[in-house]
Amino acid sequence: MVDLWTLGGLSWRELLKRTWRESWEDAIFGQAARLAFYHFLALFPSLLLLMFLFVKSSDANSAVRHTLIDALRQIMPQRSSELIDNTMSQLNARPHTGIGAVTAALGAGWAALNGTWAMISGLNTAYEVRERRSFWSIVFTTFGLTLAIMILSLASLGIILFGTYISHRSVFGFRVVEWVVIPILLLLAFALFYRFGPNLSDREWAWSTPGAVAALVLWVGSALLVRFYFDLFHSYDRMYSGLSAVAMLLMWLYFTNAAVLIGGELNSEIEKAAEHQSGQRQSSTTNASGRL
Repeated sequence: MVDLWTLGGLSWRELLKRTWRESWEDAIFGQAARLAFYHFLALFPSLLLLMFLFVKSSDANSAVRHTLIDALRQIMPQRSSELIDNTMSQLNARPHTGIGAVTAALGAGWAALNGTWAMISGLNTAYEVRERRSFWSIVFTTFGLTLAIMILSLASLGIILFGTYISHRSVFGFRVVEWVVIPILLLLAFALFYRFGPNLSDREWAWSTPGAVAALVLWVGSALLVRFYFDLFHSYDRMYSGLSAVAMLLMWLYFTNAAVLIGGELNSEIEKAAEHQSGQRQSSTTNASGRL
């Protein structure tokens, strides 16, 4: 197994230089736009399903809604979080059941699966491998990763709800739960994509890699930078008027998805450097044995 934490013998400067060059050549920002589109389509049907799950309990519905919005306000532009808040208010006022819930499930599932497939495609490009898995293997992988991300998302929401509960007793305890446990879940999600997304049948599982850590830092950093930019500068309000909240949300999704793909590129560069270094050592050993 390649020890990614040695960086393949590369310095951080050289690694970042290679990662940026490969990210540009692999057009990961175009792939990030594709991901942003699918995740945007999946977001609102998913909110409808969430409201449907808690429609029978007004207290649970209200707690989930306020907890989710409070969390989103910390990382999203204000207009985008307000858009989601308003949408959830409308869904809560006119709850859908029966065919509405089925339609929401189908819409959310279709968009989420396409988003996962777009991520798999982007990581194949990052790792410079061709997709040679069978159709059913790809379908199983796509469904499995989508389901895993859904479970981790619900776990994050549950942790935030628990943090809200303990915040009445300890604000410090709430912050520990929110800013320690949730990043660990994000790391796990990124590691799942990096291991099972690209066609890398000869790789072993490693839940924490430099790429996953870099993706986490970039994800949080890009989310906060986009939020601060839109909150401080209001040019999008003038350019897009009533659609500014939608445009801001798409840009936020664009940059955060790009962060995940860049993490994959970083892991790929480390692995290529490590394999090259290993090949040189084997060649030196062979030459030394021949001289003996």
